[in-house]
Amino acid sequence: MQKPRALTDDEIEELSPRGVNAANVAKNAGFTGVQIHSAHGYLNSQFLSPITNQRTDKWGGSLENRARFLLTIVERTREAVGPNFPVCVKLNSSDFQKGGFSDEDAATVAGWLEQRGIDLLEISGGTYENVAFLDTEARPSAREAYFLEYANIIRAAAPNVPLMITGGFRTPKFMESTLAGGDVDVIGLGRPFCVAPNFPNALRAGDLHKLPTPEFDIQIGSGFWGHRSTSATLRGLNSQAGTAWFYEQIYRLADGEAPHMRPGSAIGVLSRHFQREFKMAKRRKHNT
Repeated sequence: MQKPRALTDDEIEELSPRGVNAANVAKNAGFTGVQIHSAHGYLNSQFLSPITNQRTDKWGGSLENRARFLLTIVERTREAVGPNFPVCVKLNSSDFQKGGFSDEDAATVAGWLEQRGIDLLEISGGTYENVAFLDTEARPSAREAYFLEYANIIRAAAPNVPLMITGGFRTPKFMESTLAGGDVDVIGLGRPFCVAPNFPNALRAGDLHKLPTPEFDIQIGSGFWGHRSTSATLRGLNSQAGTAWFYEQIYRLADGEAPHMRPGSAIGVLSRHFQREFKMAKRRKHNT
């Protein structure tokens, strides 16, 4: 393994065309829109965060400089796909790390994205170092949706961009009240698709009152070992185990098998996940 290093300016300039090309490929393949993922500690998010972005050139330092990479990709993508092809951005409401990307930063960047004509802004939060978007006990509020309380902050900064919140929605009643209250324009759902791919039809028919999700059962143990542990490491492992369990269901669907609702143990789930990831990594290395 190589030690990570900072990208050179030329390397950064070469990266944005790759994202633009991906958007063009998606458009030509028949997709009806693209999302530029800029949350959860991925590359765009790393540029935005002062923790991971410690550059002193035009790509680092001030928030304007840290946002330059994302805004450049958005601008070039819009130019490439045209004004009528939807371009969405997924943005952290906060990194939930001291000295990281804050909700004030998110509001400012949201305003800049509005100026560049994005069609939808999705709000999430956290990184894989602080898994607020995975940890059901780390949510900023006791409400069903993890990041809903940031909606008003973002809405005030970018009032003309349709707003989407993803994370934690589990009951049709709460989703309907959230939309009716005008907090958001779109609700994002992910995990329920992994175990009940046909659930939108059941929702529309009024036959589903709560979305299936077993993540609370997938944990190392109870008490100190569970989701409410005082240990951030244990909470992170339990959250990662829940995510790994949903990965299993995606693989089952890809293999033509039905998802199963047996949560199993966190250790078993994580063990199978890492074994599968290791095998896939070896195959990729062999094929390159």
